[in-house]
Amino acid sequence: MTVVLCDSETVNSYGFKTDVKGIDLTRFEKNPVMLYNHDPEKVIGRWENISVTDTLTGHTILIAEPVFDTDDPFAAEIERKVNEGFIKGCSMGMMVKEVSRIDGVDIATKSVLLEASIVSIPADENALVVYADETKKQKLSINEFNKLFYNMENQEIELSQRNVELQAQIDQKDEQIKALTTQIDQLKCELAERDYHEAEAFVDKAIADGKITGEVKDEAMSFYLSFPKETEKLFGAIKAQSGTEGIETPTQSLSAQINTATPIAQTWDELDHIPGALRKLKDENIEEFKRLYRDKFHCEWTRF
Repeated sequence: MTVVLCDSETVNSYGFKTDVKGIDLTRFEKNPVMLYNHDPEKVIGRWENISVTDTLTGHTILIAEPVFDTDDPFAAEIERKVNEGFIKGCSMGMMVKEVSRIDGVDIATKSVLLEASIVSIPADENALVVYADETKKQKLSINEFNKLFYNMENQEIELSQRNVELQAQIDQKDEQIKALTTQIDQLKCELAERDYHEAEAFVDKAIADGKITGEVKDEAMSFYLSFPKETEKLFGAIKAQSGTEGIETPTQSLSAQINTATPIAQTWDELDHIPGALRKLKDENIEEFKRLYRDKFHCEWTRF
């Protein structure tokens, strides 16, 4: 006698199909127990010649041959009823590991077979018994199974949607950070330009007041940009002159030395501390001057 334990095209009482090729038979083959109505206290025999095969109609089925324990009066009575056609049902007891929706149908693509039973009413929910725990072998009702697997599926959908929302929020924050970084760079550029104009205005006034000569304008601007308060204090102590005659320019010799220097290999900050170096670089190599300016202030030089 050969019994069909599972047909891949049959929708069970839990509302899904079972992929026969996805059933793990390893454990069952080691202990192919045959129960009556999935009752572990009613072992009535074992299953032999367990195999997966294809039918002529294209169905994949799991088949096995029952061997009844005829020394057990109860098992012998069940065998008699099976042989005489009074009992015709059988049912699997398995653990579902994975459920997937394929073409609108839920399919248990991975499962583990624990036992197979002779059952009196295979059309009811006992047509398939799903176990929740491999150790306790707690049976799941249809409602419990739906709660365990379909709620889990809904949770996965919700989690996926939440991940999409979080990623959108992250992308939005990245754009905000990018915009703020651009604003900061622009503010740095504007601040640098403002400081330059303040230094130039201060030094031009000092020249107009006769406190210094035009020859040391670059040096004075460099000092002002580096030490504005100290420069204002120093120049404030210099008495204004009505003309440039008689004004000593002790820094002229220093300017002459700077005019022979080659500052291209240095940074903006280094050149900024050398009187006249930046102006000399701008006059002699405007592209290098603009490069150093761009590296320093993160914006383009726009004044010529």
